[in-house]
Amino acid sequence: MSSEGISQPMVVSEEPLSDSVLSMATAGELASPLVLMRQLSLAISAAELSDDERQLLGKRLSLTSERALRLASSLAMATNAQQQLPLEPINPLSVCQDVVHELSPLFTAHGQKIILRSRTRVPLLVGNRRVLQQILMSFGDNALQYCTEKSPIRMTITSHGKFVRIGVRDYGPAVPIDIWQKIDERVARRASAPIATRPTTSAIGLITARRLAKMMGSAVGHIRHRDGATFYIDLNISGQMSLL
Repeated sequence: MSSEGISQPMVVSEEPLSDSVLSMATAGELASPLVLMRQLSLAISAAELSDDERQLLGKRLSLTSERALRLASSLAMATNAQQQLPLEPINPLSVCQDVVHELSPLFTAHGQKIILRSRTRVPLLVGNRRVLQQILMSFGDNALQYCTEKSPIRMTITSHGKFVRIGVRDYGPAVPIDIWQKIDERVARRASAPIATRPTTSAIGLITARRLAKMMGSAVGHIRHRDGATFYIDLNISGQMSLL
């Protein structure tokens, strides 16, 4: 597939993973940021630190805790089977701008950058704003380690027939064609690295994104590029006219 090719929308099937398996896997994923947060907390209390160093460590502690909270929040929403999601017309550009604004401090702290690219006019879509933000934040978190100064992470909004596609393009190692099936299998086996080529990627983040998308009547998928991957969500276009 070309570096900028478009795949067909993915049909989301019923996930075989139980909530208990997801909860155990999430506990495993949260262990790493919790250990880091403990180390940062101890470092901040060191007497020999300068004010600038203490401020830098405090910022890193805050950003790390925010990532952990996003993961826990996604799981909480995705495992609530009784939850009824109110759907409404949403301006995709506004949602993406909010997500990029929220993720930018994290990317800046790691010397990286995330940018938004969109057509001037984009149609409204049907979804739940809070859930959509959670999915895109998860995609952004996973892309953090897979960009460079010359190739920042790109969030894009495009129209494809009767749906709007919002994608997050990275420049990391190749991902398997059957990545979604492999994630399910490796998480169920409690593998230490559900995505072998991308050990920093949150498998739980992708699994919960898939569940949350299904709850909105939408679907997630991915595109394999020669130099990275795009993880995306497809949402139905609203019948209301966009004012953009």
